Amino acid sequence: MARAAINVLGATGATYDFVTAGAGVVASSRKSTGVYQITGCLGMVPFPPIDDGWGYTVNQIDSRADVEIQFEDGVMTVTVTKDDKPYDLKHMITLHILVPDAPELEIPQQPATEEPGVIADA
Repeated sequence: MARAAINVLGATGATYDFVTAGAGVVASSRKSTGVYQITGCLGMVPFPPIDDGWGYTVNQIDSRADVEIQFEDGVMTVTVTKDDKPYDLKHMITLHILVPDAPELEIPQQPATEEPGVIADA
């Protein structure tokens, strides 16, 4: 598995930025007030000491919001509340997720060529 970071905008649930060395299509959307779904990932990067990872982070403007993350049947659901009520993030949430590994690329060997200006043995 490869790691990825995805930024999800609070107002729309749209993917703002996605960074990974892995493969696959990861998408995000807002389902209702304070409920965001991410598809195409394999869950969250585990917290230490199991593995290196940091889970998620929200902008300081949303720092008092509570975030709950569930991953079932290939769908990650992020639920955000503030004062026990559904809450749309004012900025965005960054999620540190797992994605499938990128396939290994085979680089074909190129035949040796003579260097320009070099006379081959006769």
